[in-house]
Amino acid sequence: MAKALTTRPEDLPIPEDAKAQASWPPIMLDMAAHIGPYDTLRIVDAFAGQCIYIPIDPSKSPFMDILGSDRAAVFAHVYGAERLPIPAGRNALARARRAGVIALVRAKRMTLKDGAALLRMPLRHMSTLINKTDEGTDAEPAVLLERPRDPRQLDMFG
Repeated sequence: MAKALTTRPEDLPIPEDAKAQASWPPIMLDMAAHIGPYDTLRIVDAFAGQCIYIPIDPSKSPFMDILGSDRAAVFAHVYGAERLPIPAGRNALARARRAGVIALVRAKRMTLKDGAALLRMPLRHMSTLINKTDEGTDAEPAVLLERPRDPRQLDMFG
């Protein structure tokens, strides 16, 4: 089975094929309509809970590193000269990040037990997500790499 590169669910990458959900706050849905769900989630991940001033000049945008010049220009056109409250979006981020792991379990490339351990959730909850919801059905299975070996740690099982 694949071992995770990370030990915390918050460190899983946001999938590029993330989709906007109806449960998202209205400001996130509006942002996703203009710049896409993936970039919206990246902004929420970086600036959650802050009220950010959006300059009219896209080159001065605090989101330039995240969005790039084209999407920063669109963002500045839509929200320029406003203070934009960025929602925390914890549920949206968690759902997007776990979708790839759930897709791995659905594709039988990871066991239910390993998926629950990776996402740090009870096995019963993971089973419910797999068997009684459609979560992760439209997501690409995550690519999880092996955790790098710490050179300071002794090898117990040579």
